[in-house]
This record gives sequence, structure tokens and C-alpha cells, in this order.
Amino acid sequence: MNELDPELRKKAQRAQWILYGAMIFFLALPFVLLWLKRRGTFN
Repeated sequence: MNELDPELRKKAQRAQWILYGAMIFFLALPFVLLWLKRRGTFN
């Protein structure tokens, strides 16, 4: 496998971090919504 050039690798790494961030966000979202609902925010 040939080595990726630094610019492409940087973009790929950034995309990977964004993907991980989105995954964590969508995993945490239901718990946050449940917590807000239990606190009575959505009356």
C-alpha cells in the first residue's frame, strides 16, 4: 500500500474525528432528552 500524501491524510483524519463526534452525539442524545423530560422542560 502506497503512502498517502499529508494533505489527504489530514483530511481523512478530520473526517474520522467528525464521524466519531457525530456517533457519540447521537448515542448521548436520547439520554439527554430523557433527562430533560424528567426535569419537566417539555411541559
